[in-house]
Amino acid sequence: MTTPASNRQPRIVQHGYDETSRLFSMALSRYFQQLCRQYRHLADGDIDLAIVAGAASLAAVEGAWSDPEFRREFANLDNIVGDRQRGCNALSIAEATGLPRETVRRKMKRLVEAGFLVRRGTGDYIMQPGLVQTAPYRQMLSEAMGHTLRFVNDCLEQGVFAVDAPPRR
Repeated sequence: MTTPASNRQPRIVQHGYDETSRLFSMALSRYFQQLCRQYRHLADGDIDLAIVAGAASLAAVEGAWSDPEFRREFANLDNIVGDRQRGCNALSIAEATGLPRETVRRKMKRLVEAGFLVRRGTGDYIMQPGLVQTAPYRQMLSEAMGHTLRFVNDCLEQGVFAVDAPPRR
Protein backbone atom coordinates (compact mmCIF):
# COMPACT_ATOMS: atom_id res chain seq x y z
CA MET A 1 0.00 0.00 0.00
CA THR A 2 1.43 3.38 -0.94
CA THR A 3 0.83 6.59 0.91
CA PRO A 4 -0.77 9.35 -1.17
CA ALA A 5 1.70 12.14 -1.89
CA SER A 6 -0.47 14.64 0.02
CA ASN A 7 -0.11 12.56 3.23
CA ARG A 8 3.67 12.12 3.02
CA GLN A 9 6.05 13.63 5.52
CA PRO A 10 9.08 15.48 4.14
CA ARG A 11 11.90 13.05 3.32
CA ILE A 12 15.63 13.50 2.97
CA VAL A 13 16.79 12.21 -0.40
CA GLN A 14 20.10 11.77 -2.16
CA HIS A 15 20.99 14.73 -4.33
CA GLY A 16 23.62 14.95 -7.05
CA TYR A 17 25.73 11.92 -6.10
CA ASP A 18 28.33 12.35 -8.83
CA GLU A 19 28.85 16.00 -7.92
CA THR A 20 28.91 15.47 -4.15
CA SER A 21 30.37 11.98 -3.63
CA ARG A 22 33.60 13.24 -2.02
CA LEU A 23 31.63 15.57 0.26
CA PHE A 24 29.52 12.61 1.35
CA SER A 25 32.64 10.49 1.87
CA MET A 26 34.17 13.12 4.15
CA ALA A 27 30.96 13.66 6.16
CA LEU A 28 30.42 9.92 6.54
CA SER A 29 34.02 9.31 7.62
CA ARG A 30 33.80 12.05 10.27
CA TYR A 31 30.47 10.66 11.52
CA PHE A 32 31.76 7.08 11.61
CA GLN A 33 34.93 8.13 13.47
CA GLN A 34 32.92 10.00 16.10
CA LEU A 35 30.59 7.06 16.73
CA CYS A 36 33.46 4.53 16.84
CA ARG A 37 35.28 6.72 19.33
CA GLN A 38 32.21 6.74 21.59
CA TYR A 39 31.73 2.98 21.36
CA ARG A 40 35.43 2.31 21.98
CA HIS A 41 35.27 4.51 25.07
CA LEU A 42 32.32 2.59 26.50
CA ALA A 43 34.08 -0.71 25.73
CA ASP A 44 37.41 0.29 27.33
CA GLY A 45 39.12 0.50 23.94
CA ASP A 46 37.94 -2.90 22.63
CA ILE A 47 36.11 -2.19 19.38
CA ASP A 48 35.18 -5.87 18.87
CA LEU A 49 33.58 -5.86 22.32
CA ALA A 50 31.61 -2.76 21.31
CA ILE A 51 30.53 -4.44 18.06
CA VAL A 52 29.33 -7.56 19.89
CA ALA A 53 27.49 -5.45 22.50
CA GLY A 54 25.81 -3.42 19.76
CA ALA A 55 24.77 -6.53 17.83
CA ALA A 56 23.35 -8.12 20.99
CA SER A 57 21.36 -4.98 21.77
CA LEU A 58 19.97 -4.93 18.23
CA ALA A 59 19.07 -8.62 18.37
CA ALA A 60 17.17 -8.04 21.61
CA VAL A 61 14.50 -5.79 20.10
CA GLU A 62 14.98 -5.44 16.34
CA GLY A 63 12.40 -8.09 15.44
CA ALA A 64 9.77 -6.46 17.65
CA TRP A 65 10.05 -3.03 15.98
CA SER A 66 7.68 -4.18 13.23
CA ASP A 67 4.91 -4.28 15.86
CA PRO A 68 3.38 -0.76 16.12
CA GLU A 69 2.25 -1.38 19.72
CA PHE A 70 5.78 -2.40 20.76
CA ARG A 71 7.21 0.73 19.07
CA ARG A 72 4.70 2.96 20.87
CA GLU A 73 5.38 1.31 24.23
CA PHE A 74 9.17 1.44 23.97
CA ALA A 75 9.79 4.53 21.83
CA ASN A 76 10.84 6.38 24.98
CA LEU A 77 14.10 5.17 26.50
CA ASP A 78 12.59 5.46 29.98
CA ASN A 79 10.52 2.32 29.34
CA ILE A 80 12.54 -0.82 30.11
CA VAL A 81 12.01 -3.70 27.67
CA GLY A 82 13.01 -6.35 30.23
CA ASP A 83 11.94 -9.93 29.53
CA ARG A 84 10.30 -9.01 26.24
CA GLN A 85 13.75 -9.09 24.64
CA ARG A 86 14.58 -11.80 22.16
CA GLY A 87 17.63 -13.75 23.25
CA CYS A 88 20.72 -14.23 21.12
CA ASN A 89 23.69 -16.57 21.09
CA ALA A 90 27.31 -16.46 19.94
CA LEU A 91 26.52 -18.02 16.56
CA SER A 92 23.82 -15.47 15.69
CA ILE A 93 26.05 -12.58 16.78
CA ALA A 94 29.01 -14.01 14.83
CA GLU A 95 26.83 -14.24 11.72
CA ALA A 96 25.55 -10.68 12.22
CA THR A 97 29.00 -9.15 12.79
CA GLY A 98 31.32 -11.29 10.70
CA LEU A 99 33.50 -11.92 13.77
CA PRO A 100 34.69 -15.47 14.53
CA ARG A 101 32.28 -17.38 16.77
CA GLU A 102 34.97 -18.05 19.39
CA THR A 103 35.81 -14.33 19.55
CA VAL A 104 32.13 -13.52 19.99
CA ARG A 105 31.78 -16.18 22.69
CA ARG A 106 34.69 -14.66 24.67
CA LYS A 107 33.32 -11.13 24.22
CA MET A 108 29.84 -12.22 25.34
CA LYS A 109 31.38 -13.79 28.45
CA ARG A 110 33.08 -10.46 29.21
CA LEU A 111 29.82 -8.62 28.63
CA VAL A 112 28.07 -10.90 31.15
CA GLU A 113 30.86 -10.28 33.66
CA ALA A 114 30.56 -6.53 33.08
CA GLY A 115 26.79 -6.60 33.61
CA PHE A 116 25.89 -5.64 30.02
CA LEU A 117 24.39 -9.02 29.11
CA VAL A 118 22.39 -11.50 31.18
CA ARG A 119 22.48 -15.21 30.47
CA ARG A 120 18.98 -16.65 30.74
CA GLY A 121 20.01 -20.14 29.65
CA THR A 122 22.33 -22.00 27.32
CA GLY A 123 22.80 -19.83 24.25
CA ASP A 124 20.18 -17.32 25.42
CA TYR A 125 21.57 -13.87 26.23
CA ILE A 126 19.71 -10.58 26.61
CA MET A 127 20.75 -7.06 27.51
CA GLN A 128 20.73 -6.28 31.21
CA PRO A 129 17.28 -4.72 31.75
CA GLY A 130 17.66 -1.05 32.66
CA LEU A 131 21.24 -0.77 31.39
CA VAL A 132 20.50 1.73 28.62
CA GLN A 133 18.66 3.89 31.13
CA THR A 134 21.91 4.51 33.06
CA ALA A 135 23.79 7.79 32.83
CA PRO A 136 26.73 6.59 30.66
CA TYR A 137 24.43 5.17 27.99
CA ARG A 138 22.08 8.14 28.04
CA GLN A 139 25.11 10.41 27.60
CA MET A 140 26.40 8.28 24.72
CA LEU A 141 23.01 8.35 23.00
CA SER A 142 22.73 12.10 23.47
CA GLU A 143 26.17 12.60 21.93
CA ALA A 144 25.34 10.19 19.11
CA MET A 145 22.20 12.20 18.36
CA GLY A 146 24.33 15.35 18.13
CA HIS A 147 26.77 13.63 15.74
CA THR A 148 23.88 12.34 13.64
CA LEU A 149 22.31 15.78 13.39
CA ARG A 150 25.64 17.28 12.41
CA PHE A 151 26.13 14.61 9.73
CA VAL A 152 22.66 15.12 8.23
CA ASN A 153 22.88 18.92 8.41
CA ASP A 154 26.36 18.93 6.87
CA CYS A 155 25.06 16.80 4.02
CA LEU A 156 22.06 19.08 3.54
CA GLU A 157 24.20 22.24 3.60
CA GLN A 158 26.71 20.80 1.12
CA GLY A 159 24.02 19.60 -1.29
CA VAL A 160 24.63 15.88 -0.72
CA PHE A 161 21.08 15.46 0.60
CA ALA A 162 17.97 17.44 -0.21
CA VAL A 163 14.56 17.68 1.43
CA ASP A 164 11.80 16.25 -0.71
CA ALA A 165 8.74 17.97 0.71
CA PRO A 166 5.28 16.69 -0.18
CA PRO A 167 3.30 18.91 -2.53
CA ARG A 168 1.13 21.54 -0.84
CA ARG A 169 -2.58 21.30 -1.24
